[in-house]
Amino acid sequence: MLEEKSVSLLIGIVTYNHCRLIGPCLDSITRSNIDGRIRIKVVVVDNCSSDGSAELVRNLYPLVDFIQQDKRRSFAENNNVAFGSYSCKYFLMLNPDTVLSKRSLAVLVNFMDNHPSCGICGPKLVFPDGSLQYSCRRFPTAWSTILRRTPIRLVVPNGRRGARHLMVSVSHERGMEVDWMLGACLLLRRAAITGTKVLDEGFPLYCEDIDLCRRLGRAGWKIYYVPSTTVVHHHMARSDSKLLCRESLLHTLSMLHFVKKHYLLPFRDADLHPGVKKIQPKVA
Repeated sequence: MLEEKSVSLLIGIVTYNHCRLIGPCLDSITRSNIDGRIRIKVVVVDNCSSDGSAELVRNLYPLVDFIQQDKRRSFAENNNVAFGSYSCKYFLMLNPDTVLSKRSLAVLVNFMDNHPSCGICGPKLVFPDGSLQYSCRRFPTAWSTILRRTPIRLVVPNGRRGARHLMVSVSHERGMEVDWMLGACLLLRRAAITGTKVLDEGFPLYCEDIDLCRRLGRAGWKIYYVPSTTVVHHHMARSDSKLLCRESLLHTLSMLHFVKKHYLLPFRDADLHPGVKKIQPKVA
């Protein structure tokens, strides 16, 4: 990381065959910072797309820093490449299948500025039809994992499989401190992370966002849901659509890594990788 390459907000986007979606995502970033008050740098890391995504970004978005991987890498590895490319105050981990609303960036950055104990905040996510997406959640338990990730889910009604985990009974119109949020659009305080890696590369795919929020929470940082701004998220959810598929297998392997890391081993600061800086208590 070069200190002279410093921005207020670094936005990292990982693409893999997202040609249809990456354009609207990048356009929404420009609209969301229309007054130019936030010094932004967008970094797109392409994970060997074959659908023209790379050519589209290179040709139509010359101000975007584009990084082409030479081989397929994990979601965590690709995000770490983006995270380590610039020094910044805040890092926005953004999925290519999202569309920011007009004031999303300003709302989230202002929230972080006004809440110094906040390590991560995220907006209200909605599906393209405007319906609510349950993006803020409680940490998974053994029972919720069994209900959602094993064949038992085939006989348990969808409404009962994860109602508590998804916080279905909680109003999603009010801001609140939460356990974790989907990584589709998460604003991270750079000062909370030591080093140049934000995600644990031990996760094959999925659960990186749960792990990140849990590590920050244990270091004293707060995680906030900020519904005063809305972001559209197409949310493919391939691991939820089929029980037996590659994505479901990767999700299961990632969840096993999460359980081993946070539940089976004694928690030690030295085990945090990538590192999280403990929040400093306020001096009276």
